[in-house]
Amino acid sequence: MDVIAARLARRPKDAVIGLNLGANKDSDDRPGDFARVLTACGAHLDFATVNVSSPNTEKLRDLQGKAALGALLGRVLEARDALERRVPVFLKIAPDLTDAELADIAEVALAAGIDAIIATNTTLDRAGLHGAHAAETGGLSGAPLFEKSTRVLARLGALTEGRVPLIGVGGIGSAAQAYAKICAGASAVQLYTALIYDGLSLAGEIAGGLDRLLARDGFATLAEAVGSKREDWT
Repeated sequence: MDVIAARLARRPKDAVIGLNLGANKDSDDRPGDFARVLTACGAHLDFATVNVSSPNTEKLRDLQGKAALGALLGRVLEARDALERRVPVFLKIAPDLTDAELADIAEVALAAGIDAIIATNTTLDRAGLHGAHAAETGGLSGAPLFEKSTRVLARLGALTEGRVPLIGVGGIGSAAQAYAKICAGASAVQLYTALIYDGLSLAGEIAGGLDRLLARDGFATLAEAVGSKREDWT
């Protein structure tokens, strides 16, 4: 944390910096870990993400339960409010959630007043995979995640009814896939795995492709398309 805070203090002034908040796997106060990292690094951030959905930290996903999540967000937002400037706080959830669990998360997130929900992190599901590495442990990202994460995104959009922005992530590698996330309810999207294969130029290609898709469907702005086809995924 201290090393990262020192590095962030030297950040370029025109950069947009977000920090993923997490907890040590052996911590006896995981909510405290989240809050301490935000306190130490918050002065240098444009946004912070409360990550309760990484499958690679043992039992971290237990923090997605209704009571645990409410307590965690309370600690994080208290730390945020003590900063000299307001840093938007996002919540990143898993794709491996039941409808009841999603409803609880939506209720807690709206009550806490977080700034956005990121749907979703990587999955533990291995359905449909084949090959020598299909059974490896850890979070699975990329193409196999696309449909599952988009369905969670759409259900979350229906639960929150536009009261909090949603950020779509999971398996996006083209303008068509980014557009599907937007039409399912995302106000913005994130890229991860596809950048490994296509590089940073992919962002520009997707932006150009989105312009064409919006024009094709008669939308003057991206905001008009948000959630326009949610029913296709719910």
